[in-house]
Amino acid sequence: MSSDFISGDDTGTTTVLLTTLIALMKWTFSWGGVMHFKVGLWRVCGYKIDPYFNFPWLSTNLVALWSRFTFHYREFLVRAFYYPVFFRFFKKSVHLRIFCATMAAACFGNLVWGHMTEAVFYSGVELNSLTESIKQWPYFVLLGLGITASEFWLLHKKKTRRKPWTFDKYIGWDFLSAYVTLQYFAMIHIFVYTVPQATLADNIRIFLTGLGY
Repeated sequence: MSSDFISGDDTGTTTVLLTTLIALMKWTFSWGGVMHFKVGLWRVCGYKIDPYFNFPWLSTNLVALWSRFTFHYREFLVRAFYYPVFFRFFKKSVHLRIFCATMAAACFGNLVWGHMTEAVFYSGVELNSLTESIKQWPYFVLLGLGITASEFWLLHKKKTRRKPWTFDKYIGWDFLSAYVTLQYFAMIHIFVYTVPQATLADNIRIFLTGLGY
């Protein structure tokens, strides 16, 4: 899609939305199959291991998605980056604590510990491997901001006894929320899965096209 967009092909909003969503589904099923197999082996050996993927398509917000998607990796980021910031800094402002802690984990920690280390593992300790990861910074920023916005919404949301996916008159909102959540998460991967010749401006234009601009 990136190559076609750069070459001048007519890439509309529907194309961007479907392409990114299908790409996310493809990656999730392929990687999820491998991880479910590993979890199964650990359980056969007698270890109580939580699933790596826990029905992420049932997530109605990014906070829920982050808890259902790559569970063990997310747990590491929370304990290594989120908690140290949340419990130490900005104790007088809960919003600032949430924002900084989330950006430390989902943005900084995710970039440095997740993608940079993975790039070095596969490509070797080379400057190019690190710079290619840094070029993906919009993905990490947008992920952190999206999760932060969801946390703020949950913080101020009116408390109700209703649980998501209860079969009542609000079930349609659950489907819509799940779609918007997954679509946003899929679209920000535009800044990760791109072609070398694509510039930041090109990726931003594709992203905005997906938003209808």
